[in-house]
Amino acid sequence: MNEVDHSHLVHGRRQRPDGPLPVDVISVQSQLVYGHAGNSAAVPPLRALGLRVAEIPTTLLSNAPFYSTLRGRVLPADWFADLLLGTQERGLPQRARMLVSGYFGSVDNGTAFADWLDEVLPQSPDLRYCLDPVIGDTHTGPYVEPGLERVFAERLLPHAWLVTPNAFELGRLTGMPALEQEDAIAASRKLLERGPEWVIAHSVSGDPGELVTLAIGREEIWRWTSPHLPVDVAGTGDVLMSLLVAFLIKGHTFEDSVGRAIAGVHAALEVTLSDGVEEFDVLAAVPAALATPHRFRAERLA
Repeated sequence: MNEVDHSHLVHGRRQRPDGPLPVDVISVQSQLVYGHAGNSAAVPPLRALGLRVAEIPTTLLSNAPFYSTLRGRVLPADWFADLLLGTQERGLPQRARMLVSGYFGSVDNGTAFADWLDEVLPQSPDLRYCLDPVIGDTHTGPYVEPGLERVFAERLLPHAWLVTPNAFELGRLTGMPALEQEDAIAASRKLLERGPEWVIAHSVSGDPGELVTLAIGREEIWRWTSPHLPVDVAGTGDVLMSLLVAFLIKGHTFEDSVGRAIAGVHAALEVTLSDGVEEFDVLAAVPAALATPHRFRAERLA
């Protein structure tokens, strides 16, 4: 890694207390200037619910890649590793309650994160790691470097407490069919064998016009159905994860937290569709998650 001279930035403190700033969530994801995906989707709901977030970007991009132009770049792995090291030097992993990772942008960044995780998790016994294994979707196919799937499967899954794949990603991680409910349950159980305590499988096919979300644990299986909406925007999985993490930290049960997260995401999609805007209205998610927590009924299957 190239050494950078930061000496001109160093200065003394003037009458500042020395107490460490509280941190609830460390969020390692992409960052956009315009639009909502990665940290740019996940962090606003977390902060709206009163949580303190440390953001670590994996990319700095002008917008999501489905526009006609794309500016910025995936962070070089040495830059990204340096940011991870900085959080370690400030003691953030020992203070935070949840660590979330999403889109890495490159195999090298995924590997750098896995190396960091190997080091910090043994020193952070209270930190729960939540993995969003961003690979692709049914209508796009994979949109990450192929080697990242191996990083997810071999290095990150064994550390994860929670993993939140869509049905396509669940199939890629297990090599099993996962688009339909029973197949998704079987594939999720396969993932549980690799370390996680919970799998949230979302965007699973249900009855015509419906989507299914499944929460599969070692002793429980929960199911929610919601109407499929004719809108395709980035950031829905990121907001689902952020709302779930937020309500868990605030002391809600697992099934209640998932239900609130689904209600929030669905309401935000409805607002996005009704307003006719090209980006996900993430700010609409929190009021709905608070006001209509049981909009979609939780069904216990096991």
